[in-house]
Amino acid sequence: MSYKITTLVDNVVYNRGLQAEHGLSLLIETEEKKILFDTGASDLFIRNAKVMGIDLTKVDYLVLSHGHSDHTGGVKPFLELNTQAKVVCKKEVLQKKYRDERENGFKNPEQIDENRLWLVDSTTEIVPGVYALPQIKITDKGETHFEHFFTVQNDSAVPDTFEDEMALVLSDAKTISVLSSCSHRGITNIIRSAMEAFPEHTLNVVLGGFHIHNTGEDKFNLISTYLGRRLPKRLGICHCTGIDNYARFHQEFSTRVFYSYTGKVEEIK
Repeated sequence: MSYKITTLVDNVVYNRGLQAEHGLSLLIETEEKKILFDTGASDLFIRNAKVMGIDLTKVDYLVLSHGHSDHTGGVKPFLELNTQAKVVCKKEVLQKKYRDERENGFKNPEQIDENRLWLVDSTTEIVPGVYALPQIKITDKGETHFEHFFTVQNDSAVPDTFEDEMALVLSDAKTISVLSSCSHRGITNIIRSAMEAFPEHTLNVVLGGFHIHNTGEDKFNLISTYLGRRLPKRLGICHCTGIDNYARFHQEFSTRVFYSYTGKVEEIK
């Protein structure tokens, strides 16, 4: 089983003709299917895909990692462009979200036709080899990223513990690769949950945002120490991890580490 992962939008860009924004969108291609993982903050991922010669009308599924606007902002233009893809998410993605008093959740979730929604609450194979991982157990509370975030339950604002968060697992016979968009529940907790779901597999690639830009040393050190014990073959950094922390991970783990900037293609074989 092989996979091709193209970063359609990220905070960073180097390729001419492409643009960046604060958001993330990844395209995962298997030998037969295409899965879009998040849509960034706008329709920019669509424009970048066009520049790269990628036809998003051929995407089979859109997976939403969580309900923040920098990951769901392009849902409406995508659904207008692609009229057949199913939207895979947890039901909590549709709840209102805030950072302090600023609303930063999924705008107008009613725009999704219920017939196109695929709500999941347990490990689910979306296409052969690609699994939604919606159950992320918090083993290390120190590696969560909940500060300043709120959601609405029963018309009241409550601290957001990101029950909506979901990762993707790409599997072959012996290994798994883990994709996480923002890791609010903690990338180490996400990796642990993936390894518990696939106990006979070894860790190949980890790629995602770790939400440690502008956080203290403690959270970086928690992740770095854990990865030092369970280092994947390839470690992809992007989005809310921060370029400065990418440099630190690269310093610690050398050429295994790469930055998944806008336009970057990573192949898993």
